[in-house]
Amino acid sequence: MSRKSLWLAALIAVGGALAATLLIRFLALAVLQVPPEFPPLAGPGPTIFFTVVSGLAAVSVYALVRRMSKRPDALFRRIALVVLLFSFLPDLWLLTEGAREAFPGPRGAAAAIVWALTGGASAAEP
Repeated sequence: MSRKSLWLAALIAVGGALAATLLIRFLALAVLQVPPEFPPLAGPGPTIFFTVVSGLAAVSVYALVRRMSKRPDALFRRIALVVLLFSFLPDLWLLTEGAREAFPGPRGAAAAIVWALTGGASAAEP
């Protein structure tokens, strides 16, 4: 894969992830009663920012892995899976007693789904 095609694939992947996460955010806001003080879904800004930043980080890691590995796709997918699993640690906090008071109902689940889509799209980028 040439450098130009890598960045074209990155643009398509980040654009697809952004469209998917914004759609899930829109649906979550339409179905759930999300209070304005719930930061992950308060506005489109956090969704856009974290999707673009994580997508570009994934592309950068893939470019680095591609230079260092004989099987970059397989290695990158393993790295992306581990990073995605670790990224769910804050979402596990939403299951604790204190978090249920701050984020009652399925609001935390909506935020976790948005994050999973971002990570899944990043893992599928190569």
